[in-house]
Amino acid sequence: FVEIGPEVVHPGPDPEKSRIKYYSENSLIDEVRDWFSWPINNRLRQLRVDELNITEEDMNDLFYWNNVEGLGLISVDKKTGGVQDAKQIGIGETIIVPYIIVFLMFMMLMMSAIPLLTAVMEEKLNRIAEVLLGSVTPFQFMMGKILGGIAVSLTASSVYVIGGVITARYLELGNMIPYDVIPWFFAYLILNIIMVGSGMTALGSACNDNKDAQSLQFPAMLPLILPLFIMMPVIQSPLSSFSTGLSLFPPFTPMLMLLRLSTPVTIPVWQPWVGLIGVLIFTYFSVWAGGRIFRTCILLQGQKPKLANLVKYVVRG
Repeated sequence: FVEIGPEVVHPGPDPEKSRIKYYSENSLIDEVRDWFSWPINNRLRQLRVDELNITEEDMNDLFYWNNVEGLGLISVDKKTGGVQDAKQIGIGETIIVPYIIVFLMFMMLMMSAIPLLTAVMEEKLNRIAEVLLGSVTPFQFMMGKILGGIAVSLTASSVYVIGGVITARYLELGNMIPYDVIPWFFAYLILNIIMVGSGMTALGSACNDNKDAQSLQFPAMLPLILPLFIMMPVIQSPLSSFSTGLSLFPPFTPMLMLLRLSTPVTIPVWQPWVGLIGVLIFTYFSVWAGGRIFRTCILLQGQKPKLANLVKYVVRG
């Protein structure tokens, strides 16, 4: 039931007398409580307006709400040289498209780079690696795994990108697609798979059972998971120091730089290139360090993958 205080029309100094109380066993999430608030408050507002002798036309004018329309910047037509009117920016190009691009990269990494840890561990446990190392070097073995992951991800991502472009054009939404970001997507995707894949193959070579693999997989995936938690702040302020700094941190660069490039905001030209160079350097280090761990651990049996030992393998080889 509902209890309406005696002073709801004109609240006085005692707030208890102007309260509206709804009693129910499940009142916190009861939809009836939300429904009651609209008719009661509308009626109270009408009573106050009637006492002030305000007409319906004056009331409509009084409560008229002006929305602030979001538009992009005025631009110059490259073909004609004329000034183009600003276009309305919707939620699609502002939020949905950047989210799709980042999650597509995350999905490709989960499909091609992350499984390398368990794949290498299983080949080590089943002694398949010993047979393969009779024909190739450890580095060739590791890079073969990574190149296979790149081939899988490029094939799958090409299907998604081409299919997405065709679908968007069919639905007359082609203007929402940032075509200039597509080359950056594939460049960062390849480097990210090499960077993550080299780490996963190295950790897989150090594992002796599924328990070891599970204990190492989550820490290794943190550089991929953490950017997902800060996507909205980056989308809201892609030019802030926070967004710029994190997007230039090599483990986060592929996902966060793509996210910034996918927004309607113009990113300084030098930042994607600096991010790409940083990722190249970090990828080279990852392959070098992963190769030294892989070469040492792939034939070791029964030794737990401790962080101190992995660092020692990187330093001493």
